[in-house]
Amino acid sequence: TMPGLFFEQFEVGAEYQHALSRSVTQFDNIWYSCITLNTQPLHLNIDFSVTKSPQKKPLFNSLYTMSVVLGQANSELTRGTMIETVRVDDVEYPRSVFADDTLYSRTKVLGLEPCTDRDDAGIVELYQEGLNQHGEVIMTCRRKVMVRKTPVAA
Repeated sequence: TMPGLFFEQFEVGAEYQHALSRSVTQFDNIWYSCITLNTQPLHLNIDFSVTKSPQKKPLFNSLYTMSVVLGQANSELTRGTMIETVRVDDVEYPRSVFADDTLYSRTKVLGLEPCTDRDDAGIVELYQEGLNQHGEVIMTCRRKVMVRKTPVAA
């Protein structure tokens, strides 16, 4: 298990193509929608989706899509070093996700700033993208995360 990066290890302009990928299933879509009380028939009702949606098939829950994309990045960049997500901005979904798509992700470091209220952490600004199996961008966002600084030896 590789730990995440400490604040000082991030470099503005660094880009990461994340190693983890995940194929998504209709079960994932229904399960996530149900546990989050999202009763949108576009996610839960195949008959509705086939007969009444422009896609003619169930559309994937966008928050599930974002969770997978950010999770892929977290596993590599911030596992064990992230304190919290401070902000997520400019979330966009330029292409729809459907069952059996495979999701990939990449991240670019946009900025670094010190924490104003604590000495042991800093804020890292990230631009994160999700892609499907065809290399098409399916989700983007800007995100700020609070990350631990390298521990000072006693």
